[in-house]
Amino acid sequence: MKKRSSLISPGTWTLVVLILAILAWEWGASAGKVDVFFFGSPSLVWAEFMDMVERGSMARHLSATLQEAGLGLLIGGVLGTLAGLGLGISPRISTALMPLMTGLNGLPKLALGPLVIIWFGIGLKSKVVIAVLMVFFVFAFNLYSGVNSVERELVTAVKLLGGTRKQILQKVIWPASIPWLLASLRTGLGLSISGAIVGEYLGAGRGMGWVISNAGERYDVNQVLCCVAVLVLLVMLLDGVVRLLERKLLAWR
Repeated sequence: MKKRSSLISPGTWTLVVLILAILAWEWGASAGKVDVFFFGSPSLVWAEFMDMVERGSMARHLSATLQEAGLGLLIGGVLGTLAGLGLGISPRISTALMPLMTGLNGLPKLALGPLVIIWFGIGLKSKVVIAVLMVFFVFAFNLYSGVNSVERELVTAVKLLGGTRKQILQKVIWPASIPWLLASLRTGLGLSISGAIVGEYLGAGRGMGWVISNAGERYDVNQVLCCVAVLVLLVMLLDGVVRLLERKLLAWR
């Protein structure tokens, strides 16, 4: 039995549990055990999804959210990576700035949302800025930890062999920081989408967050669940892509 169960991958177990939960939910809704008005049903959620796809609203709103999240992830990831590397190789600067960055990271990004909307308007810029704020600190702190995880004896040995500061960064620090970078990317995927959704909640004319907000005001549970399910599946798919990338880039480990 142990050998047979070990042949089943964790992903298969996850899929089985998910299917059983959906079947139980649908049965409960059909039998009147679950209030459809408050909790919806899988069949109604699927019907809502197909309706949004046919009308083109799913593609329109999803593409808007992905554009905002993608730009936020790109900008926040690059800035956070540079900041983390800079703080890691500059102890004096990190000593001065890390307490400030820790304090800023502790601020709830939702509280900063109204200021961002006032400064940048309700267009694309404000959503990207909020996504950047969500992502930046994850990359910065992880890359800072990655630089500090490098063995000092290895850096000293490279210096003794005549290695320059640039060579140490390229050949020692950067390769050792790649696992931390990929970990930041996996976390940043969900955070960037969350930042875009928050921005759309505060003020927007399109996007998945805007759809969810409007559907919630109309008590349209099925549309809310439909959008939430699409976002969850999207993050899972992107996380799977990053996992594959991680296996290829870190095969040497």
